[in-house]
Amino acid sequence: MKQVILKGYERYIKQEYKKEEELEDLFGKYYQLIVSNKSYWIPLKKQLKSKRFRNFKQSIGDGFLVVWDNPTTPTLYITEVELEKHNMNRHILPQLGNFISFIQSSTTDELNEVRNFLYTEIKKNKNIFKKIIEDSDKEVHELLDDAMGDLQILLVIDKVKPELSIGLSQIEKAINVKIRKIEVSKFLSVKNEEVILFSDSESMEMAEGETKPKFVEQYTIEYHLANKPEKIVQIVNEFLKYAKEKALRVSPMKYYIGFYKNKNMIFSCVVRKNSVIFYSKAKVGDIKFEEDLPIRDVRNIGHYTNHLPTEIVITEYEQIDKLKKYFDKVYERF
Repeated sequence: MKQVILKGYERYIKQEYKKEEELEDLFGKYYQLIVSNKSYWIPLKKQLKSKRFRNFKQSIGDGFLVVWDNPTTPTLYITEVELEKHNMNRHILPQLGNFISFIQSSTTDELNEVRNFLYTEIKKNKNIFKKIIEDSDKEVHELLDDAMGDLQILLVIDKVKPELSIGLSQIEKAINVKIRKIEVSKFLSVKNEEVILFSDSESMEMAEGETKPKFVEQYTIEYHLANKPEKIVQIVNEFLKYAKEKALRVSPMKYYIGFYKNKNMIFSCVVRKNSVIFYSKAKVGDIKFEEDLPIRDVRNIGHYTNHLPTEIVITEYEQIDKLKKYFDKVYERF
């Protein structure tokens, strides 16, 4: 069935990709509009390898995407560009499986090798190097270090078949690796003008006043705590215990854990390897709080629960008591 977009009185007809390179070039052209203007696409094929498992298949991705919308939670994506017509079981899933094996089995030295490779490549682009520093108020090396703590997979494809979507969702839950899926289609007019249509599986925002996440698919606490250091696990578990004492509804989603008072999410947290980032419904300045906590206004910074305007970064278990006191004030207010 031919797909057509009507724009005014102009017809734009969907184009079929003959080769992966066509989709890869298109993504490279528009990635900042598709993902974020605070992102950088590195279309270099680097072999990812881990010595921890003998049977590990070394794999080469199509590039890396660094995203720093929120400098506190930057993300690095190992990116694979695929076409729907490729065999799911013999080609697409095995390739992604190799990336998953690397994420799960790579040593610190192996991750540092990737980080240093990316740093060298980014440094070649003076404008991007400067932009990362200005946007994030961090050194590029530091931001990449943080991003390595949230290493994910990005699949760029022309169309995600239902069976592939289901398979990837099952893999994510079973193996605790996040896989972002972006579909990109190109339409051309008779004048050879382009219209790009895309969809992104990472649509996590909730509007102000919205009481239910748009994604109803539930995950587990174990999903968020898998492969995390003991200190981070202790911080999360202690706050979970406190949330239950307050009779909050705890809702683990793919990218965050939401804490609901009645029908309203008043708190959330994102679990990283080196910190737990909490988000609060209270705006900075709305609550008088004299304890020393790293609190900042993130109303103009993208994150997974954008309707929560305040960010608190917890890195040590000893900060939990102060966090509880702050949370009590949020709980009373809302």
